[in-house]
Amino acid sequence: MSTESEQTQDDFQKELIELFGQEAQEWLVQIHAALVELESLPDSDRHTQLIDAVVRGITSLGGSAATVSLPDVERATFALLPFIETIKDRTTATKQDFSTIRDHFRTLLASVREATGITLDIEPLPEAAPAPEPALDYLTLLNALHRLHDESRAQGGPSRSLIPQVLQRLEHEARQGDGQIQAAKFHELLVAIHHTDTQYLGSLRQELPGIALHLSRLRAGGSAILNSDADFDAPMQMVAGLQDIAKQNNATPLVTFLTGLQSFLTLLVQRRIDIAAHRIQSVETRVLAIAGMVEEWMAAGQKELEMMSRLVPSA
Repeated sequence: MSTESEQTQDDFQKELIELFGQEAQEWLVQIHAALVELESLPDSDRHTQLIDAVVRGITSLGGSAATVSLPDVERATFALLPFIETIKDRTTATKQDFSTIRDHFRTLLASVREATGITLDIEPLPEAAPAPEPALDYLTLLNALHRLHDESRAQGGPSRSLIPQVLQRLEHEARQGDGQIQAAKFHELLVAIHHTDTQYLGSLRQELPGIALHLSRLRAGGSAILNSDADFDAPMQMVAGLQDIAKQNNATPLVTFLTGLQSFLTLLVQRRIDIAAHRIQSVETRVLAIAGMVEEWMAAGQKELEMMSRLVPSA
């Protein structure tokens, strides 16, 4: 059974906690308002004022909790300070920083509510509204891509470029769309075209040396080899497959080259005619030259991808 002294002490503690609850609510409202405004990215001077207000509110609230012997509230309050440090520099503060602060602020609210038993007249920090996704109208983007392509050619860029493929796809999208393209969709389109192109160039790098080898054997053995080599239709199939992929990728220079190569091989296989060795060697040299340029094209494609990506900022 409690003594009168103990009862008096309990009553006094309850009064202290009640007073603390009222004071805590004021500090929490101020801290909350400052954090919400900070997340809206105010100018530098205002940002500094708000940070000072938050730190002042935290230290005052934490100090009051210590005075009335509420260690859980004290710990939850001062635990916010290290996270406020992460947003002191407005130029480096991130969405994740603010998200972490929201989580810890909710923990602080729960701690005060449990310790005081009061209903706080405050809502948890809302999630920041997502920034509108960057977008650009098609005409502006198409003009920028045309300029990029012209500059590349003027500087002696590679003989084969990804930019015309992107232009063609965008012109098609523009006819189907509403006049604007979202940044995410543009970057997805770039990555998809570059990925498909890289796969195609990988096929070229793999198949062309084999085609050149068949031509070398033909040059050495003459047309008689066509009658004895049951597998000479293999390079024709390779070329036909590469040609189809080149058409799908709108790789016009390669379509032209492969069409000519296919016609040359068809002439040899179907007519079984003798062709001068130097003419076969000329074709063989051209095939190997194309094969040797694949690495250059792949590197150029990666560079173009990066340049085109910079035309539209990411979200």
